[in-house]
Parts: sequence; structure tokens; C-alpha cells
Amino acid sequence: MHHIKLLALLAIVTPVLAQNVYVPDNGAATGNSNVIPFGHSYPNGPFSNCHMQLRVTAAELGGVANLITGLGFACSGSGPVHHNTLEIVIDHIPAAQAFSTTFASNLTVNAVTVLSDTDYTWIVTANTWIEVGLNDLFVFNGIDDVVIDITTIGSTAPAGMRNGTNERIFSWTQGALSGYSDLLATKIEVSMEMGRTSSHGVGCAGSNGTPSHSLTGTGQVGTTVSMDVSNGLQSGMAMLIAGPANLASFPLDLGFLNMPGCLIYTDLTLTIAVPLDATGSASYAIPLPTAAFGFKFYSQYACFDPAANLFGFTSSNYARTYLGN
Repeated sequence: MHHIKLLALLAIVTPVLAQNVYVPDNGAATGNSNVIPFGHSYPNGPFSNCHMQLRVTAAELGGVANLITGLGFACSGSGPVHHNTLEIVIDHIPAAQAFSTTFASNLTVNAVTVLSDTDYTWIVTANTWIEVGLNDLFVFNGIDDVVIDITTIGSTAPAGMRNGTNERIFSWTQGALSGYSDLLATKIEVSMEMGRTSSHGVGCAGSNGTPSHSLTGTGQVGTTVSMDVSNGLQSGMAMLIAGPANLASFPLDLGFLNMPGCLIYTDLTLTIAVPLDATGSASYAIPLPTAAFGFKFYSQYACFDPAANLFGFTSSNYARTYLGN
């Protein structure tokens, strides 16, 4: 009951408390490049399976109860980061409690899994803070420190993530119960009710390449976000697909529609026909109403392409928009 009351209170005050916190600093282009925990460009290499825990203090989070709604990281390269399995767990840890090299000792039964997915891809840009894309939020109590626990299996990335000088507990042995301690924790951007956009997943090849979907905008309520697509059929048509669902049965393999290699990542709550220009590109602006604060949705394009497959369509990757401050 206390948890429900806290959520209700925060729903009212979070626009005021919305902020991004950077640990240990906001230098997305500074610091060394470390392959733990998100891997490197060598499939099945020695750092494909990692486990890392890092700590964010209550003071760094503002010392006031709030909602953690996003986590960002800064890669030293650009491209897709892929995981056969990715799990991120957040929990409170008392400020007086030292980090243990036994992973389970730093977590409690109240730990919250904010992201757990298989065959997961997020698209990064070098030296830029990129949202990983959480499925759930974490209620920060404003008193204790927070431990962020990241487990990756079968990972590849264009390069390592920027690291700072904070403590981390880490291992590159799958299923290890304990790890090592050093002062090279990955830098992290902790978002509390801030608008966030990010690109994920993969598209399937068509006559003009593989359709690519990205977003222009911050996800801040009261603004617009541009749903961009490229590599569709020149001067053709595309269908913008958007909806709130990205779990359970998604992604759905569209091979049964004679679209081999094509996936759909969200439900069809909203579908809009969008004409493509002579290069096969288009943008469609969607206003983000203030009343939708805290709402998230997913978007994707289906591009008409009769020569691509028997069904006559290809699909893009997908994007995620979280509406915040």
C-alpha cells in the first residue's frame, strides 16, 4: 500500500523533480573505452558474457524520492549493440553497506527487473548518451544508495562504453556468483522522468537497402517528435506503425506473410500512410501532449516494395519514445 501511495504522489510531483543524473560525470566522449558489461565487436569473444554492478549514491540522485525511468550509456563507437540476453536490475543498498564481490549480497528480494529481454538490439552513436530502453521503472526512496545490476549474454558492440573511476563489481564468466572489484565502472546517465528517445531492433532488406527508422526530438511533452524513415522505395509509400506494446509476443516474425527476415515490434494501435520522397525517405511529426506525461510508445515503418518479397512490404527497425520533462 505504501508503494502505491508513493507512486500516486510522484505522479503529481515528478515533472518538478525530473532530471538526468550523470555518474561520475557527463563526459560522453571522455574516459577510456571498456568492454564490460556490453561486449565488443568479436562475436563469442571473451567478453560476450558479462555481469557488472555499479552504485549510485542517494546524494547523486538528489536525496528526494523519485522515479528512475531511464538509463543511458556512452559508447566509443557507432552501430548496433546486440545481446542474446540482456537483464538490468535495480535495488536499494544502504549507504553504510560496502559493496560485496558476491553479486547476490548486494541485492535484496525487493530488487526490480527494469529490463529483461532476448535477442535485444539498441543502436548507439559514438560519444553520445544513448538510452538503453527500460521496460519498467524503479521507485527511488530518496534515502538509500542504488545498485544497478547488468547481466549480458552473447553480446556484440561496435566498441566499449566510456568508463569513469567509480567502483564496480564485475565478471566475464557466465553464471559466476562472485566477481572482482575495481574503480572502472561504466559511466551512466540516470534519467528520472525525463523525455527519452532511442532506436532498436533490425529491419529487413528491400530494393533500396534496409529501411531505417530513427527519431528527431527529445520526447519532452509539449513538443513534437519526428518519425523519420530512410531506405524505402524511391517515391513510394510507407506505413507508420505505433503502439504501446513491445512485450509478450513481440517481435513477431513475419515469415508467415511471405516476408522472410522481417519483424514487427509493436502493435498496430496507430497506422498512418506516409509518402516517400525521391530518395525513399520521409518524416512524420507527432505532437506529444502534456497530459501523456509518463507514457511510452514504440514505432516502426512498413515500406511498400513489391519486388522485395511475395507480400510486397519490408519492415524497418523500431524506435522507443518515453514522454517526460
